[in-house]
Amino acid sequence: MKIRCLILFFCIAFSLKAKLCAQTPYSSQNFSMVNYLNPANVGFSVNSQFNSFFRNQFAGVGDAFRTIGVAADFKLFKQADDEPNIFGVGVQAVSEKVLGGALQTNYITVNFANRVFFNKLKTKYLSLGIGGSMITRNLDKTQLSFGDQYNSGRYFFNSSADFVASFPTKYATNVGMMYNSSGQNMFFQLGASSYYIFRTAVNQSYNTVNQNFQMNYLFNFEHRILEENTILFHADYQERLEVTNYYVGMALGFPIPDKNENTRRIYFGCFYRMKDATIPYIGYLFNKYKFGISYDIYQNNMTTANLHPQTIEFNLTRSLGKNKSNKFVTFFN
Repeated sequence: MKIRCLILFFCIAFSLKAKLCAQTPYSSQNFSMVNYLNPANVGFSVNSQFNSFFRNQFAGVGDAFRTIGVAADFKLFKQADDEPNIFGVGVQAVSEKVLGGALQTNYITVNFANRVFFNKLKTKYLSLGIGGSMITRNLDKTQLSFGDQYNSGRYFFNSSADFVASFPTKYATNVGMMYNSSGQNMFFQLGASSYYIFRTAVNQSYNTVNQNFQMNYLFNFEHRILEENTILFHADYQERLEVTNYYVGMALGFPIPDKNENTRRIYFGCFYRMKDATIPYIGYLFNKYKFGISYDIYQNNMTTANLHPQTIEFNLTRSLGKNKSNKFVTFFN
Protein backbone atom coordinates (compact mmCIF):
# COMPACT_ATOMS: atom_id res chain seq x y z
CA MET A 1 0.00 0.00 0.00
CA LYS A 2 2.78 2.42 0.87
CA ILE A 3 4.54 1.70 -2.42
CA ARG A 4 1.33 2.43 -4.34
CA CYS A 5 0.92 5.74 -2.53
CA LEU A 6 4.48 6.70 -3.37
CA ILE A 7 4.03 5.91 -7.05
CA LEU A 8 0.69 7.74 -7.17
CA PHE A 9 2.22 10.81 -5.52
CA PHE A 10 5.12 10.69 -7.96
CA CYS A 11 2.77 10.60 -10.96
CA ILE A 12 0.73 13.52 -9.63
CA ALA A 13 3.86 15.58 -9.06
CA PHE A 14 5.06 14.85 -12.59
CA SER A 15 1.74 16.02 -14.00
CA LEU A 16 2.27 19.54 -12.59
CA LYS A 17 4.29 20.54 -15.61
CA ALA A 18 3.85 24.28 -15.35
CA LYS A 19 5.18 24.41 -11.79
CA LEU A 20 8.09 21.99 -11.81
CA CYS A 21 11.62 23.31 -11.57
CA ALA A 22 14.90 21.91 -10.38
CA GLN A 23 18.28 23.50 -10.12
CA THR A 24 20.67 21.47 -12.27
CA PRO A 25 24.10 23.07 -12.57
CA TYR A 26 26.31 21.98 -15.43
CA SER A 27 29.04 19.69 -14.21
CA SER A 28 31.75 17.39 -15.51
CA GLN A 29 31.32 15.09 -12.51
CA ASN A 30 27.60 14.33 -12.52
CA PHE A 31 28.24 10.95 -10.87
CA SER A 32 29.50 12.82 -7.78
CA MET A 33 26.54 15.22 -7.76
CA VAL A 34 23.51 12.93 -7.77
CA ASN A 35 21.85 14.97 -5.01
CA TYR A 36 21.92 18.05 -7.24
CA LEU A 37 20.31 16.18 -10.13
CA ASN A 38 17.73 14.09 -8.27
CA PRO A 39 16.06 14.99 -4.95
CA ALA A 40 15.19 11.33 -4.28
CA ASN A 41 18.83 10.63 -3.36
CA VAL A 42 19.16 12.90 -0.32
CA GLY A 43 19.70 11.48 3.16
CA PHE A 44 20.29 7.82 2.29
CA SER A 45 24.05 7.42 2.70
CA VAL A 46 25.42 5.42 5.65
CA ASN A 47 26.12 8.76 7.35
CA SER A 48 25.19 12.37 6.83
CA GLN A 49 27.46 14.01 4.30
CA PHE A 50 28.73 17.34 3.03
CA ASN A 51 29.44 17.92 -0.65
CA SER A 52 31.10 20.82 -2.44
CA PHE A 53 32.26 21.57 -5.96
CA PHE A 54 34.06 24.32 -7.85
CA ARG A 55 33.91 24.71 -11.62
CA ASN A 56 35.88 27.24 -13.66
CA GLN A 57 34.40 27.03 -17.15
CA PHE A 58 35.82 28.50 -20.35
CA ALA A 59 38.87 30.00 -18.66
CA GLY A 60 41.23 31.34 -21.31
CA VAL A 61 38.49 33.04 -23.35
CA GLY A 62 37.57 35.58 -20.71
CA ASP A 63 36.21 35.05 -17.23
CA ALA A 64 33.10 33.40 -18.64
CA PHE A 65 31.59 31.08 -16.01
CA ARG A 66 32.59 30.30 -12.45
CA THR A 67 30.34 28.09 -10.34
CA ILE A 68 30.59 27.02 -6.71
CA GLY A 69 28.17 24.80 -4.83
CA VAL A 70 27.77 23.31 -1.37
CA ALA A 71 25.26 20.76 -0.09
CA ALA A 72 24.50 18.72 3.00
CA ASP A 73 22.10 15.85 3.47
CA PHE A 74 21.15 13.75 6.49
CA LYS A 75 18.40 11.53 7.90
CA LEU A 76 15.28 13.36 8.94
CA PHE A 77 14.30 11.38 12.04
CA LYS A 78 16.46 9.73 14.68
CA GLN A 79 16.83 5.95 14.34
CA ALA A 80 19.02 3.21 15.76
CA ASP A 81 22.56 3.16 14.37
CA ASP A 82 22.08 -0.28 12.82
CA GLU A 83 18.81 0.69 11.11
CA PRO A 84 18.81 2.41 7.70
CA ASN A 85 16.90 5.68 7.71
CA ILE A 86 13.63 5.97 5.80
CA PHE A 87 13.32 9.76 5.52
CA GLY A 88 16.06 12.11 4.33
CA VAL A 89 16.51 15.83 3.83
CA GLY A 90 19.05 17.83 1.84
CA VAL A 91 20.01 21.50 1.53
CA GLN A 92 21.91 22.85 -1.47
CA ALA A 93 23.29 26.24 -2.43
CA VAL A 94 24.83 27.09 -5.80
CA SER A 95 26.21 30.39 -7.04
CA GLU A 96 27.24 31.03 -10.63
CA LYS A 97 29.07 34.15 -11.80
CA VAL A 98 29.24 35.17 -15.45
CA LEU A 99 31.81 37.59 -16.89
CA GLY A 100 33.58 38.18 -13.59
CA GLY A 101 30.36 38.75 -11.67
CA ALA A 102 28.47 40.98 -14.09
CA LEU A 103 25.63 38.48 -13.81
CA GLN A 104 25.26 36.30 -10.72
CA THR A 105 22.66 33.60 -10.22
CA ASN A 106 22.06 32.02 -6.80
CA TYR A 107 20.07 28.87 -6.07
CA ILE A 108 18.95 27.60 -2.68
CA THR A 109 17.14 24.26 -2.65
CA VAL A 110 15.63 22.13 0.11
CA ASN A 111 14.72 18.51 -0.73
CA PHE A 112 12.89 15.79 1.19
CA ALA A 113 12.93 12.10 0.34
CA ASN A 114 11.26 8.90 1.49
CA ARG A 115 12.10 5.30 0.59
CA VAL A 116 10.46 1.89 0.68
CA PHE A 117 12.51 -1.33 0.93
CA PHE A 118 11.82 -4.40 -1.21
CA ASN A 119 13.68 -7.10 0.77
CA LYS A 120 14.45 -8.05 4.36
CA LEU A 121 18.12 -7.18 4.01
CA LYS A 122 17.07 -3.67 2.94
CA THR A 123 19.54 -3.65 0.07
CA LYS A 124 16.91 -2.82 -2.56
CA TYR A 125 14.62 0.18 -2.35
CA LEU A 126 12.62 2.79 -4.22
CA SER A 127 12.81 6.41 -3.12
CA LEU A 128 10.82 9.51 -3.99
CA GLY A 129 12.04 13.06 -3.47
CA ILE A 130 10.38 16.43 -3.69
CA GLY A 131 11.64 19.89 -2.82
CA GLY A 132 11.56 23.61 -3.36
CA SER A 133 14.00 26.11 -4.82
CA MET A 134 14.52 29.85 -4.55
CA ILE A 135 16.37 31.43 -7.47
CA THR A 136 17.72 34.98 -7.53
CA ARG A 137 19.65 36.79 -10.25
CA ASN A 138 21.60 40.02 -9.92
CA LEU A 139 22.98 42.13 -12.75
CA ASP A 140 25.79 44.60 -12.07
CA LYS A 141 25.29 47.14 -14.86
CA THR A 142 28.43 49.03 -13.86
CA GLN A 143 30.42 46.17 -15.42
CA LEU A 144 28.54 46.44 -18.72
CA SER A 145 28.72 48.97 -21.54
CA PHE A 146 26.58 49.07 -24.66
CA GLY A 147 27.49 51.07 -27.75
CA ASP A 148 24.74 52.45 -30.01
CA GLN A 149 23.47 49.60 -32.18
CA TYR A 150 20.94 49.10 -34.93
CA ASN A 151 19.48 45.59 -35.07
CA SER A 152 16.33 44.15 -36.67
CA GLY A 153 14.62 47.51 -37.08
CA ARG A 154 15.39 48.69 -33.55
CA TYR A 155 17.87 51.29 -32.33
CA PHE A 156 19.67 50.60 -29.05
CA PHE A 157 21.36 53.39 -27.07
CA ASN A 158 24.08 53.22 -24.42
CA SER A 159 21.36 53.09 -21.78
CA SER A 160 19.67 50.06 -23.31
CA ALA A 161 20.85 47.95 -20.40
CA ASP A 162 18.10 49.60 -18.38
CA PHE A 163 15.56 47.11 -19.72
CA VAL A 164 17.50 44.38 -17.91
CA ALA A 165 16.45 45.92 -14.63
CA SER A 166 16.07 43.45 -11.82
CA PHE A 167 15.25 39.78 -12.14
CA PRO A 168 12.44 38.81 -9.77
CA THR A 169 13.02 36.06 -7.23
CA LYS A 170 11.47 32.80 -8.36
CA TYR A 171 10.11 29.92 -6.31
CA ALA A 172 9.69 26.45 -7.74
CA THR A 173 9.46 22.76 -6.93
CA ASN A 174 11.23 19.65 -8.17
CA VAL A 175 10.50 15.93 -8.02
CA GLY A 176 12.49 12.73 -8.58
CA MET A 177 12.40 8.95 -8.28
CA MET A 178 15.32 6.58 -7.65
CA TYR A 179 15.81 2.81 -7.52
CA ASN A 180 18.87 1.46 -5.68
CA SER A 181 20.27 -2.05 -5.32
CA SER A 182 23.49 -2.98 -3.52
CA GLY A 183 25.35 -6.16 -2.60
CA GLN A 184 28.69 -7.46 -1.45
CA ASN A 185 30.29 -6.76 -4.82
CA MET A 186 28.08 -4.29 -6.68
CA PHE A 187 26.04 -1.10 -6.53
CA PHE A 188 23.27 -0.15 -8.98
CA GLN A 189 21.29 3.08 -9.22
CA LEU A 190 18.67 4.22 -11.73
CA GLY A 191 16.69 7.42 -11.45
CA ALA A 192 14.62 10.13 -13.14
CA SER A 193 13.75 13.67 -12.15
CA SER A 194 11.51 16.34 -13.58
CA TYR A 195 11.87 20.10 -13.64
CA TYR A 196 10.65 23.21 -15.36
CA ILE A 197 13.02 26.11 -15.92
CA PHE A 198 11.28 29.48 -15.94
CA ARG A 199 12.91 32.10 -18.16
CA THR A 200 11.96 35.77 -17.93
CA ALA A 201 10.98 37.14 -21.32
CA VAL A 202 12.04 40.81 -21.48
CA ASN A 203 10.31 43.35 -23.69
CA GLN A 204 13.30 43.67 -26.01
CA SER A 205 13.30 39.97 -26.88
CA TYR A 206 12.68 39.50 -30.58
CA ASN A 207 11.51 35.91 -30.21
CA THR A 208 9.19 34.44 -27.59
CA VAL A 209 11.03 32.55 -24.86
CA ASN A 210 10.09 28.88 -25.01
CA GLN A 211 9.47 27.35 -21.58
CA ASN A 212 9.42 23.57 -21.70
CA PHE A 213 8.80 20.69 -19.37
CA GLN A 214 12.22 19.06 -18.91
CA MET A 215 13.66 15.80 -17.64
CA ASN A 216 16.82 14.19 -16.31
CA TYR A 217 17.65 10.47 -16.31
CA LEU A 218 20.73 8.90 -14.71
CA PHE A 219 22.39 5.51 -14.30
CA ASN A 220 25.21 4.56 -11.89
CA PHE A 221 26.86 1.18 -11.56
CA GLU A 222 30.02 -0.06 -9.83
CA HIS A 223 31.20 -3.67 -9.55
CA ARG A 224 34.15 -5.36 -7.92
CA ILE A 225 36.48 -7.12 -10.39
CA LEU A 226 39.76 -8.99 -9.98
CA GLU A 227 39.42 -9.21 -6.20
CA GLU A 228 39.65 -5.63 -4.87
CA ASN A 229 39.64 -3.62 -8.13
CA THR A 230 36.40 -2.05 -9.32
CA ILE A 231 34.87 -0.78 -12.54
CA LEU A 232 32.48 2.18 -12.52
CA PHE A 233 29.94 3.27 -15.16
CA HIS A 234 27.85 6.43 -15.29
CA ALA A 235 25.38 7.80 -17.84
CA ASP A 236 22.83 10.58 -17.76
CA TYR A 237 20.51 12.19 -20.27
CA GLN A 238 19.24 15.74 -19.87
CA GLU A 239 16.47 17.55 -21.71
CA ARG A 240 17.00 21.27 -21.15
CA LEU A 241 15.79 24.46 -22.76
CA GLU A 242 19.34 25.25 -23.87
CA VAL A 243 20.29 21.81 -25.16
CA THR A 244 19.45 18.14 -25.03
CA ASN A 245 22.51 15.99 -24.42
CA TYR A 246 23.88 12.83 -22.90
CA TYR A 247 26.91 12.27 -20.70
CA VAL A 248 28.53 8.85 -20.43
CA GLY A 249 31.79 7.27 -19.30
CA MET A 250 33.60 4.86 -17.02
CA ALA A 251 36.44 4.66 -14.51
CA LEU A 252 38.62 1.94 -13.02
CA GLY A 253 39.24 1.86 -9.27
CA PHE A 254 42.46 0.47 -7.79
CA PRO A 255 42.88 -0.22 -4.05
CA ILE A 256 45.69 1.45 -2.12
CA PRO A 257 47.17 -0.78 0.63
CA ASP A 258 46.44 0.46 4.14
CA LYS A 259 47.74 -1.19 7.30
CA ASN A 260 44.71 0.06 9.25
CA GLU A 261 42.32 -1.59 6.79
CA ASN A 262 40.81 1.72 5.74
CA THR A 263 38.93 1.95 2.46
CA ARG A 264 41.33 3.60 0.05
CA ARG A 265 40.88 3.55 -3.71
CA ILE A 266 42.06 5.70 -6.61
CA TYR A 267 40.04 6.03 -9.82
CA PHE A 268 41.15 6.79 -13.37
CA GLY A 269 38.45 7.37 -15.94
CA CYS A 270 37.20 9.25 -18.97
CA PHE A 271 33.75 10.64 -19.82
CA TYR A 272 32.13 12.15 -22.88
CA ARG A 273 29.54 14.92 -23.17
CA MET A 274 27.67 14.84 -26.48
CA LYS A 275 29.16 17.05 -29.21
CA ASP A 276 31.03 19.05 -26.60
CA ALA A 277 33.94 17.56 -24.67
CA THR A 278 35.98 14.53 -23.67
CA ILE A 279 36.68 14.62 -19.94
CA PRO A 280 39.59 12.80 -18.26
CA TYR A 281 38.98 12.21 -14.56
CA ILE A 282 40.92 11.26 -11.41
CA GLY A 283 39.13 10.37 -8.18
CA TYR A 284 40.25 9.39 -4.70
CA LEU A 285 38.20 7.56 -2.07
CA PHE A 286 39.54 7.45 1.48
CA ASN A 287 37.22 6.38 4.28
CA LYS A 288 34.99 9.40 4.82
CA TYR A 289 36.47 11.52 2.03
CA LYS A 290 35.82 11.50 -1.69
CA PHE A 291 37.75 13.82 -4.00
CA GLY A 292 37.61 14.26 -7.77
CA ILE A 293 39.24 16.44 -10.41
CA SER A 294 38.32 16.65 -14.08
CA TYR A 295 39.43 18.60 -17.15
CA ASP A 296 37.30 19.24 -20.25
CA ILE A 297 38.93 18.77 -23.66
CA TYR A 298 36.55 20.59 -26.01
CA GLN A 299 35.61 19.39 -29.46
CA ASN A 300 33.51 22.32 -30.65
CA ASN A 301 34.16 25.22 -33.00
CA MET A 302 36.03 27.29 -30.41
CA THR A 303 39.11 25.12 -30.85
CA THR A 304 39.08 25.61 -34.64
CA ALA A 305 38.74 29.36 -34.13
CA ASN A 306 42.06 29.47 -32.23
CA LEU A 307 40.24 29.85 -28.93
CA HIS A 308 41.52 27.53 -26.22
CA PRO A 309 38.91 27.28 -23.48
CA GLN A 310 39.86 25.45 -20.31
CA THR A 311 37.40 23.99 -17.84
CA ILE A 312 38.57 22.42 -14.61
CA GLU A 313 36.33 21.11 -11.85
CA PHE A 314 36.96 19.98 -8.27
CA ASN A 315 34.55 17.96 -6.14
CA LEU A 316 34.90 17.10 -2.44
CA THR A 317 32.54 15.00 -0.30
CA ARG A 318 32.92 14.40 3.43
CA SER A 319 30.98 11.86 5.48
CA LEU A 320 29.89 13.39 8.80
CA GLY A 321 29.00 10.34 10.88
CA LYS A 322 30.72 7.47 12.66
CA ASN A 323 28.70 4.56 11.29
CA LYS A 324 30.56 1.97 9.23
CA SER A 325 28.99 -0.09 6.49
CA ASN A 326 29.57 -3.81 6.13
CA LYS A 327 28.42 -3.55 2.51
CA PHE A 328 30.46 -2.91 -0.59
CA VAL A 329 31.75 0.68 -0.31
CA THR A 330 31.55 2.41 -3.69
CA PHE A 331 32.17 5.85 -5.09
CA PHE A 332 28.40 6.41 -5.26
CA ASN A 333 27.28 5.48 -1.72
